[in-house]
Amino acid sequence: SEANGEYVAVNMGGSFNGMIKLNETAAFIAEAMQEDTTVEEIAKKLCAEYEIDEATAVQSIEAVVEKLREIGFIEE
Repeated sequence: SEANGEYVAVNMGGSFNGMIKLNETAAFIAEAMQEDTTVEEIAKKLCAEYEIDEATAVQSIEAVVEKLREIGFIEE
């Protein structure tokens, strides 16, 4: 969710309970992930939203996913 220009993700289940701050791009990716889309679909949305190339979009998505996995926010 967005509050005062800051994006926050809240996880109430699993091994991690709490909040993390997200930058705008990470928030966009996390929101897109909720729609159960593929990396390719999220990359297309990211390219359209931020006018970046697909390789950069995929790198950003992989970085966000890896960070969310590290903190236990998402599981396979």
